[in-house]
Amino acid sequence: MNVLFVLGGGNLNTQIAQVALFLGLKEKGVNIHLIGPIADDVREFITSQNKNATFLNLHPKKKIDSEYQEAFSKFISEKNIQLVHFISGKAARSGLIALRKHPKVKSVIYFGSVSLHWYDPSSYLTYLHPKIDAIIGNSNFVYNHVKNQLFGKHKNKAVRIFKGYSSEWFAEVNPFDYTKIGIPKEATVVCSIGNHRKVKGTKYFLESSKYLKSDQEIHYVLIGENTDAPHLDSIRNNSKISNRIHVLGKRNDVPDLLAGCDMYVQTSLSEGFGRAISEAMSIGKPVIMTNAGGCTELINENSGIVVPLKDSKAIGEAISKLANEKELCKQMGINAKNRILNIYSIKRTVNETLDLYKKLLSE
Repeated sequence: MNVLFVLGGGNLNTQIAQVALFLGLKEKGVNIHLIGPIADDVREFITSQNKNATFLNLHPKKKIDSEYQEAFSKFISEKNIQLVHFISGKAARSGLIALRKHPKVKSVIYFGSVSLHWYDPSSYLTYLHPKIDAIIGNSNFVYNHVKNQLFGKHKNKAVRIFKGYSSEWFAEVNPFDYTKIGIPKEATVVCSIGNHRKVKGTKYFLESSKYLKSDQEIHYVLIGENTDAPHLDSIRNNSKISNRIHVLGKRNDVPDLLAGCDMYVQTSLSEGFGRAISEAMSIGKPVIMTNAGGCTELINENSGIVVPLKDSKAIGEAISKLANEKELCKQMGINAKNRILNIYSIKRTVNETLDLYKKLLSE
């Protein structure tokens, strides 16, 4: 089985689940090739795990890239590729055009949000392209959404395969020492990570500080892009704990920061699954999240707390509960880690992906 795996950009921290899927499939005997804008740390990690891994640092320079199409098509012919697995929707635009020359090659594409709509013409250039044989939704929520964008027999193109994780990826993580940024060692540290656009609901996380009810000294840590947005600065400055809200911006040591905190909070308005949530659980942290979609499938009542959308008071009360009940906080973290191990493991993702490949190639 010859498979071409089309990866999106990003460092190892952001691509670890996809890289592990690639390696897991290779261990299962799939002759799999990796192409994309491959970062140095991604390349080094893959090589350390599998010296026979093959790479092609190829990615489109624009939305429709004829040079990319030509190189993509040539690679498919040279390697006798039977199936293409797109992780990158951007690369799929040009890649799917190239596949017109290869009618027998199957293609699948990964999708992790609810932004796909049948009435959007641009969708038919990627996820709803007629050449796509299967669309992998990373949660029940995303799977059902994708299925609703398809009609008739094409509904069968929707497939649910959870995006698996592993605690082993974080075994050598060094918990960040928050005393370095002025947080007392005995304080409760609450992290929120992401690209803090409006859909992430970060304002509700910051506003929840008004509703904290705890004798513990609670510190908020905001990590990621757009943390310096003016509307967020205004909320932070007006908070009663403004001196305990720490804005760190984009960081390359996110796993360390997660390992050093006490709990993770995600206040999205919509969320397909949630990479940071999965990472926090894998590291053994309890999660407080809004009822924002597929992310709620990750936890149960023993591993985290789900609160209503846009409810700053409920978020503050949930944070207070875990801050006040240290043993509960710790046990929920242990349960979260076990839930990744037993339900959302990368091994399951590898096996189900391989089953999908075999099914498509047998048709």
